[in-house]
Amino acid sequence: MSLLIRSYSSFGLSGVGLGLLLCCLSLFHSTDAISAEAGRLVEKDGRYVFVESMDPAMKLLLERAVKQGTITQEEYDGVVRASQERAYLLQPSFRAWYDRGFNLSMNDNAFFLKIRARFATRYTQRYRNDAYRESGDSKNFPELLGVFGDYRANRSIDQSSTFNLRIARLYFMGHLFSPDFRYYIQLAGETAENAQSPGALSVLDMNVTSTHLPWMNVQVGQYKVYFNRSQINSTASMQFASRALVMDAFTASGINRRDVGLTIMNDEEVYPINYYLGVFNGVGPLVNRFAQFNSEEATVGCPGGATGGNPFPSPAGCPTNTRNLNANLRTNVNELMYVARLQANLMGRPGYGEGDLAYSESPQMAVGGGYAYNPSIDTSSNNAFVGIDLANLHVRRSLAALGNGRMLGQGVVDFSTWTLDYVFKYRGFSLQGEYWYRNVTRHNKGLPCMQTAVVGGPCTVFSPQEFGNSTGWTVQSGYYLIPRKVEVAARYAWWDPDTRSGGDLIKQVDVSLNWFLSGTYDHQIMLTYSNIAMGQDGFAIGRSAPLPAVGATFPSGTVPLDSRAGTLIENAVRIQYQIFF
Repeated sequence: MSLLIRSYSSFGLSGVGLGLLLCCLSLFHSTDAISAEAGRLVEKDGRYVFVESMDPAMKLLLERAVKQGTITQEEYDGVVRASQERAYLLQPSFRAWYDRGFNLSMNDNAFFLKIRARFATRYTQRYRNDAYRESGDSKNFPELLGVFGDYRANRSIDQSSTFNLRIARLYFMGHLFSPDFRYYIQLAGETAENAQSPGALSVLDMNVTSTHLPWMNVQVGQYKVYFNRSQINSTASMQFASRALVMDAFTASGINRRDVGLTIMNDEEVYPINYYLGVFNGVGPLVNRFAQFNSEEATVGCPGGATGGNPFPSPAGCPTNTRNLNANLRTNVNELMYVARLQANLMGRPGYGEGDLAYSESPQMAVGGGYAYNPSIDTSSNNAFVGIDLANLHVRRSLAALGNGRMLGQGVVDFSTWTLDYVFKYRGFSLQGEYWYRNVTRHNKGLPCMQTAVVGGPCTVFSPQEFGNSTGWTVQSGYYLIPRKVEVAARYAWWDPDTRSGGDLIKQVDVSLNWFLSGTYDHQIMLTYSNIAMGQDGFAIGRSAPLPAVGATFPSGTVPLDSRAGTLIENAVRIQYQIFF
């Protein structure tokens, strides 16, 4: 029988087919014969091979001994059973194989590990207008450099040519105890495209998810916040080399797309309508609210600052400062961010990949919306003491890196952000759109102070207006010229970072040609062209460095950095190669 099975397997007979063959043959074999053919099917080089438990030479000698009467049939069967048990005990207790990553699994399926890596390198050629050289961007993407996070305008010459290790990721994923208890770890070490967040090895994701109850999955740890489509989607399955600027600005927290917290949701693969309810720290990955500080003297109502004297004197009516330069009081450690999302799969399940790589044979359509409330974010610079800026440098740099630099200097603020998104896919065509609106509420009412005429005296000059709200939208579409191989895509994005200011709109146009070498996102080449026009009107509060001396036009309080030379225009070409293995 084993010879017959091996003969069939040489023609590529599947494991199921072999199983049926075994059942049929068993009808014509005696019990003794079956015991002599004990073994198991093994997959080797794409073929299923029947491997007997006993060594073939030993088996042949024992069969001859039975025929010669040297041993009885019962003795032979006992040896076969003992050989089977020995073979089972000696076999490895795990299985290792490669399938879109290195896989390791225990025989009882109590543990499964998949290890993957993703690498993407990018060449970027930029062309910028003279405004970038004259004044640069001091409002949306300012640079906060140095020990104190000195506020700098983002300036550069008109051309730049750079290579980046855009993506360098290592993934560990699988399940523990049972397939319903999953874990996911993602490490990153890659080049940043700006000076705000230079590349370094870090933990992007580390979380566990219970899927025991389909209607109430629970995820806890650090991961992407389930808020809007463009943020949930991975950079591995995008139509463009980068997200649009407006997409990065409207994360749930306004600081980062990832956070530490807990989410309750139902199974996307089971229910047509999906909900997500989450609670998070609200200040980004690998950090909590203890990263934010305030400064306060022992006297109630008197702010903290340097110890006595110039250039940081106490305000009128307050005793000499009794605190040092750095902030010393955490006032918002009892605050959390709350996020909710609802999505309806109206037709099929389009998923979160941007293009229709699957070349859907039936229409796929979904709509979704979300709300996020992130209270007590300290943007600092709303007082006379640079120590506050230093203490909250992480939050301030994160805001500036995402393009929310206009929010700096507004003191403590609350973010309330709404989003709506839509996606449609059919036979290689895709259409996706999103809308965002963010309400920014300042705790310190009134206009931010710009100037104090008399040392220790009242403020005499204020900013022209309070910071407004933010809104934006984007729409993108793509089509596969060659199914699963070659795609063209276009995108338009619009962003108003301050609804109370004019001339500050940011408009972005992107066109991309994508080649998927293996018919999947795992191996691809992207050629993306981007045009960005960034308005520089409106007002943004910054801090100059070095600080002006006492008695100067702007004493030691906050000062504006409001120089501008018209609209900033950038044209960029990005060529990106990605492999996911």
